[in-house]
Amino acid sequence: MNASVQVLTTAGWWTTGDFPARAGCRVEPLIDGRGAMLAMCRAFLSAQRFILLAGWDLDVSLPLVRGADARLGSDESPAQQALLASLRREGLDDDAIALWDSGRLTVLDVLGFAARRGVRVGVLLWDAFHAASHVTNDPVKQRDALMAAGVDCLLDDSSRRIAHIAQSLHQKCSVVDGRVAFVGGIDLTVQSGGDYDRWDTHRHPCSSPDRVSGRSAATHPWHDVHARLRGPVVADVLANIVQRWSEVAARHHGPLWPAELDIAPPSPMPDGVEAQVVRTIPSDTYQFAPRGIATVKDMYLRALAQARRFVYLENQYLWPEVFVGLDSLRWGERSPDSMAILEAIGAALARGVHVGITLPDHPNCGRRFTDGGVRILRERAAAAGVPGQLHVYTLGNADPDPGAPGALVYRPVYTHAKTAIADDVWWTAGSANLNSRGMRSDAEINVSTADALSARALRLTLWLEHLERAPDQHADLLDPLAGLALLDRAAADNLERVRSRRPLSGHVLPYLTEEDGERLGLPVHHEHGLLDSLDGGAGPTPAHLFGKYL
Repeated sequence: MNASVQVLTTAGWWTTGDFPARAGCRVEPLIDGRGAMLAMCRAFLSAQRFILLAGWDLDVSLPLVRGADARLGSDESPAQQALLASLRREGLDDDAIALWDSGRLTVLDVLGFAARRGVRVGVLLWDAFHAASHVTNDPVKQRDALMAAGVDCLLDDSSRRIAHIAQSLHQKCSVVDGRVAFVGGIDLTVQSGGDYDRWDTHRHPCSSPDRVSGRSAATHPWHDVHARLRGPVVADVLANIVQRWSEVAARHHGPLWPAELDIAPPSPMPDGVEAQVVRTIPSDTYQFAPRGIATVKDMYLRALAQARRFVYLENQYLWPEVFVGLDSLRWGERSPDSMAILEAIGAALARGVHVGITLPDHPNCGRRFTDGGVRILRERAAAAGVPGQLHVYTLGNADPDPGAPGALVYRPVYTHAKTAIADDVWWTAGSANLNSRGMRSDAEINVSTADALSARALRLTLWLEHLERAPDQHADLLDPLAGLALLDRAAADNLERVRSRRPLSGHVLPYLTEEDGERLGLPVHHEHGLLDSLDGGAGPTPAHLFGKYL
C-alpha cells in the first residue's frame, strides 16, 4: 500500500450516535446472488437456536441453491462426497444434508425445515400497504405461507405512521444463533412476473436456465453485494431486528420471543478487524428512534472526507432530487441529504481524489434523476479542473439472439449493489441507496469496516468480474488509478462494440446520460437507458407506478 494514502487512525471512519465500532470482527463480501444465497442457506440449515430475518420483500418459492452448487455428481462420486463433507464442516447434520441432497432448497423449504426441528424462526417483512406500489410479491401471501410452515412472520406496517408517501422499510439482514449475520443489498425474492431474480452468477448471462423463469423470461441479469459478519458486530444486527420486531409485535400482539434473546456481543475474534453497523431509521417511524437515525449518511460523509487517492462506489441510484414515484423532475425537489453526499464527492474530486461510480443503465425508476446526479458531479469535476478524475460506468451483456441467427441481444446488468471502497483501506455494503430515501426516509442497514485486506480484495473481485477476467489476472489492477484507467478503456471499447453490434468484452460500459446519447447519436432512452433501447425498442418495461421501488 502507498504510504501516502494511509490514515493515522481508524477513528475518522466511525460514526457516533448509534452502534459503536467494534474490534475483533470478520466481514466478508459476498458478490452476487449465487454466493450470498449459498452462504445464507448453509447458515440457516446449521441453525440450532434461532433465525431472524428482516427483508423488504420475500418470495417463499425462491430457490436458494441451484445447479452444481446443490449437487456435483452421483452419491458416491468424489465431487459429491467433498460437497457433503464441506456441509458437515459448516455444522449441517444428517437431516439437513438429506434435505440438501433432495434438492428442496427454496426459502420455504429451508426455513420450514429449521422450524420443524425446533429452531425459532422469525421473518420481519415490510407491509407494502399500497397494493399498486409493491413491485414484487403480496406480503400477506408470503406471511401466510411462512406461518403455515411454522415460521413466525410479522408484517412491519411502521411506514404507515408517517406522511412520506414513498417510504419503504428496505433493510435486508439476517442473524443465525447470534454467531453469524448477513447484511447487504440482496432480498430473497424474485419479481412476481419472473424478472429481477436476485440469484445470478459473476458471468451475468442475459438468460440462464438456473434463473427463475417459470413465470416469464428473466431478462435482466442482476449484480449485487452482500456481506457475512462474525464477531461482536453480529450483536448489532440482531439488536436492530429485535428493536423493529418488538415494536411491531407489541402493536399487533405478535410473538415476543426475539426480545428474550441474548444480544450481548460475541467474543472478539483473534484475527478480527474493526467494523460498525450503521443505519437509516426514518423519524416518526419507530419509538426506539423517534427523531430517526442517520448514521449511513454520516458514514458516507466521513469516508468521502477521509479519502485521499480514490473512491469507488456501486449503487442503484444517484439522485439529487426527492423521488415520489413519478419519473418527472417537476415532481421532485432537491434533497439536502443527497446534495450533501454529492457535494462531498465533489470536494473529494477537488482535492485530487479519483472517483469511480457504477450505476444501472436501466433502473426500475428515476433514470432522469440519476442523470442529474451525474451532471452535477461532472460540473464539480470540470470546475475543479479535474474532469478526468470522474469515471462513471454501467454494466451490460450480450447473448446470441435465438430468433435471429448471427445477431445479438444486449441487456443491461442491473446494478443493485450499495457498496463503496476508499483508498483500499475501508469499505461498506448494505441496503442504502445514494438518494434521499437511503439517507433519510427509508429504513436501511449497512456495515462498514476498516480493513485493507478485504477492501482491496473486494475491489479486485468487482473489477475482475466487470472485465470478465480470471481471479489471477489482476496484476494491472493492483494500483487503483491504473485500474480505473483500464476500466475506462474497456468501457470505451465496449461502447464501440455495441455500435457495431459485436459481442462485449466483459460487462463494463460508460454510463451515458440522455444528453450523451443525443451527442453521440445513440438511442439512450430517458427511462430505459441504452441497451434496452437498441433497434428502436424501449426494452422490457418495469411498471412505473406510484411508489415503485426495488
